[in-house]
Amino acid sequence: MEYTKYNKTMVLLSEENRDFAARSEQAIYGNLRVETGNNKGAISLSVQNLRFFERNRYIYKLILFGEKKERTIHSVMGTLILNRFGTGENYFRFDPNNVDGRGGTLSDYSVAIVAAVSMRDNKEPLHPVLKGKLAFAGNNVVAASAEKLSSQETNEIIEEVEEPIELEEEKAVQEESQQSSPYEQVQNLGRRERASYNKFYNQYVKEICEKTAKASELYEVVLPFSKDKTGASWKRIANVKNLPVVSPGAMWGASKYRHYIFGEDADLYYIGIPGRFLNEEQPEGGKSGFVLWQPILGAESLEATKADCSLENRMTAYGYWITAIDKETGDIIDPV
Repeated sequence: MEYTKYNKTMVLLSEENRDFAARSEQAIYGNLRVETGNNKGAISLSVQNLRFFERNRYIYKLILFGEKKERTIHSVMGTLILNRFGTGENYFRFDPNNVDGRGGTLSDYSVAIVAAVSMRDNKEPLHPVLKGKLAFAGNNVVAASAEKLSSQETNEIIEEVEEPIELEEEKAVQEESQQSSPYEQVQNLGRRERASYNKFYNQYVKEICEKTAKASELYEVVLPFSKDKTGASWKRIANVKNLPVVSPGAMWGASKYRHYIFGEDADLYYIGIPGRFLNEEQPEGGKSGFVLWQPILGAESLEATKADCSLENRMTAYGYWITAIDKETGDIIDPV
């Protein structure tokens, strides 16, 4: 099956087991957004009203089931990230021509299941919680579920979902101990030193960049510069609503020219906002980190960055204002 052209499919997930509902009087529901293109794939999973278990007593896995050569096959895509209110999501990348690492293609799978996995008893069967039909599969729909798997296949899945749970538990307990109720937060105002919340915004920028990097795999690589001081690999992104940084000037430039470019190397993410070497087109005059300007391929001869460059040349020369984000800290820093 061809996966070179871009395709997007929505898969609705129906409830299979109300025992895992956060609120028993309401149904559990969710959906998948499956995207393929350029022989790459991504699945975005979202759920509502799913029960959160303290200390990871149960975790939830997205598993694809199908049939190949009259044999049931499966692929564990990854773990759902769930908050205490029962809302969860995650984003999974995969190779549509080799989903399971054993040659199974996306068209071999027909059913997606979100299953609860016990992290205390590896002999406990999987509990299917949500199930959906993959509309892009072949004509032979496989109504497979985790309950129908043999004990050997169940053990294989359990082995696949084994992760450093001790670290996850430690992190969950630490986050729980650090959280306080809204009442406590209000009551403590004025009784302690003023807190800085920069870490939250750094983490936000970092997470948005990570999601953008994953999604950008579906876009073509572009070569915007003849000489690039960053050495980054660049993608052109037309969805400016998800611009990773909080910068009115950058949003203005991206909206005006209807795109921005996103790049990365081993340590940094890069964001390039289209614009000319003019004060009014540099986001926030450089205060938001967009301090490097590079002309697009073919505009170098106009020498827009030279002090004696004519206004006519600067009005003609297009390029990108660039900033960088540290992959570890989320700090916005000089790009070179």
